[in-house]
Amino acid sequence: MHPSGTVRLGCTDCHGGDATTHKPADVPNQRPYPPAYVEAKNRAHVQPRLPELWPSSANPVQSFARLNQESPEFIRFVNPGDLRVASLSCGSAGCHGEVVVKVKKSMMTHGAMLWGAALYNNGSVPLKNARYGESYSPEGLPQRIQTVPPPTPEQTLIKGILAYLDPLPRWEISQPGNILRVFERGGRRRLEVGNPDPEEEPGKPDKALTVRGLGTFNRTDPVFIGLQKTQLLDPMLSFLGTNDHPGDYRSSGCTACHVVYANDRSPIHSGPYARFGNRGHSFSNDPTILKNELGHPIKHALTRAIPSSQCIICHVHPGTTVTNSYLGYTWWDNETDGELMYPKQERHLTPQ
Repeated sequence: MHPSGTVRLGCTDCHGGDATTHKPADVPNQRPYPPAYVEAKNRAHVQPRLPELWPSSANPVQSFARLNQESPEFIRFVNPGDLRVASLSCGSAGCHGEVVVKVKKSMMTHGAMLWGAALYNNGSVPLKNARYGESYSPEGLPQRIQTVPPPTPEQTLIKGILAYLDPLPRWEISQPGNILRVFERGGRRRLEVGNPDPEEEPGKPDKALTVRGLGTFNRTDPVFIGLQKTQLLDPMLSFLGTNDHPGDYRSSGCTACHVVYANDRSPIHSGPYARFGNRGHSFSNDPTILKNELGHPIKHALTRAIPSSQCIICHVHPGTTVTNSYLGYTWWDNETDGELMYPKQERHLTPQ
């Protein structure tokens, strides 16, 4: 992973696993692998809790929060740069400990700038300073992240340093910022979920406050629901990319930036990596990795030469499109040149 050669590491130094297990001497390193090879591999590798999610060594498609169900040992095995375990690998003694601590509190990890703005501007919380952010413990549980020592009120006011960020509360217990909105046109009775009324008048939904308390039925907050059920800013650094289409092949944590995937064929966006295409294929010399399989890095190597195409994997979502403007694009208003985007005869485009 360190091409310079100044750092000498074995596979298990970062990934964990059993370094004492070796490939049987009389077994060729080619598919299909005999049972003896598979048995040795299973002994050497850390096994997942969700084997159906990992049919191969490639990043799984749309894994999202299921990653949190895996053990820290397995997360470290598949990606030592994941923020749940980076303190044991990238951030270990003599390596990049200070950087790992900063990344765990980075806006690219917690996303508090969006959550805070959405919740405050829509009246869901009365706090102008961000209160909630995304972070997970080594066990995959939501956790609070703190500034130690805590900032002074002046530092918060002038520099925006926050004392802490909490996980989002469950949307089921949230309360609406203005319960009077339920009394808009309609509101005759409570509807049954999943059982629509064919007699309901268009534009006049039959919704109403319930006899139950806040945090139930129509008395929850739509912004808290939206932040947890939509992916306006996700996946952030805690999770893998979707790994199912060009422009979204990546890992998580430190590796999300420092291990390059084939995402963009443009030499302007990808520089020397453009020649590897945009399908997330591996071009390593490892004979065990299928070269036609999606979701692999170009090579098993870290780099500081990160192309713009790697940044735009995340910085293409609304509100984070700074890389779009860096590449020379402007925000489209959905009207200018709209006939080209939405032609009368629909075109079914491929990733190519």
